[in-house]
Order: sequence, then C-alpha cells, then structure tokens
Amino acid sequence: MKTFVSLLDLLRDLIAIPSVSPEGEAGGTRPGEQALAEYLAEMLRGAGAEVSLTPVQPGRPNLVARFASGRPQAPTVAFVPHLDTVGVAGMSVAPFAAELRGGRVYGRGACDTKGPLAAALWALLRHARDGGIRSSAVDWVFAATMGEEELSTGATALCAAGFRADFALVLEPTSMQAVRAAKGVLRAHVEASGRACHASTPEKGVNAIYRLLPFLNSCQHALAPAFAAARHPDLGGASLNLAVVEGGAELNIVPDRARAGLDIRTHPNLTNELALSRLREAAGELAVRVHRSGPPFALDAGHPWLARLAPFCAGFGAAPWFSDANVLNAHGIPAVAIGPGSIAQAHTRDEYIEVAELESGASAFSSFIETVSRGTGA
Repeated sequence: MKTFVSLLDLLRDLIAIPSVSPEGEAGGTRPGEQALAEYLAEMLRGAGAEVSLTPVQPGRPNLVARFASGRPQAPTVAFVPHLDTVGVAGMSVAPFAAELRGGRVYGRGACDTKGPLAAALWALLRHARDGGIRSSAVDWVFAATMGEEELSTGATALCAAGFRADFALVLEPTSMQAVRAAKGVLRAHVEASGRACHASTPEKGVNAIYRLLPFLNSCQHALAPAFAAARHPDLGGASLNLAVVEGGAELNIVPDRARAGLDIRTHPNLTNELALSRLREAAGELAVRVHRSGPPFALDAGHPWLARLAPFCAGFGAAPWFSDANVLNAHGIPAVAIGPGSIAQAHTRDEYIEVAELESGASAFSSFIETVSRGTGA
C-alpha cells in the first residue's frame, strides 16, 4: 500500500486518475471508473479491509470495502463517495494536473467529489492504522459508486444487490453541512406527432409543433406555478423547468415531430409519481416518455444518528440537488450528504477545493470515526 506523506498527496493522486463518466467529454483519457476503483481497492486491502469490485457496466464497477469490528450484530456505518466525474470540455485549468495554487487544489473532481472522498478515506485509513478497527463498536464500510452523475446508477445497483447500513455519509461538497433532505428528479420528454408535407401546401399536413403548443403554454401558466405552490417544510416548492424544445427539420417541410424536454424537482409532498401523473394529464394525447427518475428524501430531524453526527458537522440543511443519499434513503438506509468543499465549485471550468477546507473536513471525519468507534456520543 502506498504511504502518503499528507492528505494533500492523496487528493492529488486521486485527481490525476481520470474517472470521467462516459456521458462527459473525457479529454482524451479512457472514460469510466475502473482505474480509480482499482487504485482505491489496493489501498483499502492494504489497510486490512475486505474489498469487492462489482461491475455495473463494462469498465465501471462499484467498490465495497468493509472493516469488520468482530463484534456480533455491530451496527454498520458507511462512507459513500462516487467515483465518476463530469466531463472536462471547456475547463480553464488542466483537469488532471491537480495543480496546487494559492491554497487551492485545482482539477476535475477536486471538489465533486474526490476532495470529500480523500478526506473520509484519509480519516478511515488513519483509524485502521492506529488499530481502532479491532476495538470498534461499529463496522465501517467504504462504498464507492459508479455513475452518480447519471442519476445514481451505481447506488441503485448497490442497493439492488442487497447493500445495507445503519447509517451512511454520502460524500458530497456541502461545506460540512449535513444535508438531511433533498429534492427528487423527474426528467421526461413530451412528444407530438404530425404529418409531413411540402411547406407550400401546409393544409395537407399536420404540424406537430402546433400540436405541442398547448402543452408548452400549460407548462408556463399551469404546471410550473402549481408545482411551485406545492410546498415542503424542509425543501420549499417543487419546480418545473422547460429545458428543451425541438421540432422540424427544414423550412420547406411541415414538421411531423416535435418534442419538449423537462426537468422536474420533487419533494415528499409532491412525489415523482404525483408529478408524472400531472404531467400526463397536461399532455393529454401526447406521448410522455420518462428519461430518468430519482426520489426525494427527508430524514427525520430527530433521527438518532443525526444527534451522533451533530458535533462534527456544520449543522443540518436541505438541498435542491440529487445525490446517492436520495437512493439510499429510498432503500431504507438513513443517509445524509456531507463533505468539505463548496457545491458552488462542482462541475465548474476551474473546479477546486480549498486545502484548509479539505483538512478540516478530514479532521471532522476522524473525530466522528473515533467517537463512534468508542461507542460514545449522543
């Protein structure tokens, strides 16, 4: 196992291993998470973990590393980062150089989410090195997922395969605030069909764009306001974004196809199922095709694991974005999203994480691990 002089060395190594989702521009590197997963697997095995790599798609595995306490029926606490990053097209910094400048580390994944991954991994490896695993009151798991940027493909596969934990810390850049509630995502296309003909005789055809227009008006004047008015105490209103409108091919042809693409953000009081029902109602006879769907979650503020985490995080909050925490909660695993770094830097042209934030996050995770391993805390 490689021995790191510093947490910073670990992060820079992680950034230097490209793990771009195949959905993004990989900048001339091989897309996918395989290389990063293998790197982490070797490190975790060297620290004494039982490690498995499970392919979800070719070259795209989930990784699960378990540090067993040896205590019968010990609770399981999991750190859950994701291995993939978004693409690197248009970046203003070298995406894999892990440049250190002005107290910041730059590169794709520095913030989302290799920085949080490094902070938690460093804390867990330190705990294993100091012998804390053998006497721990809990079993510790490091479960790194593929495909989070594709609406948590890997986390869904992980749960479907039977993964369970009593509590999970999903590693995302939240400035160490524990996100205990987050909106769901429903992405769909609404499609209208018509009949093409020559534009000089439009009366002989059926214009698909015209057939789509009433639905577009409904989005602006009915659906979007109704979703915004549906409130949740933690997450506020739901939302609808009419993101893409497509139709027609040539100016001299009556279009026989038109399509609208929508991104809807839901919450427990306006579920994905209810939002889809209202979408279908507004679409009428038009075809509705779901592109992706992921559930919202709201973990009860009085959950006992939140009390145990409270001394080590920067309070609790809610988020409009989707993460693996949504999927874990939907499968009965209480989870929060947490980690150093700011979500404002995720997916940006000059993605970075402040070194001071990285180090304070690792320190907080280390204190949490030590306290929970001793069986102390709230």
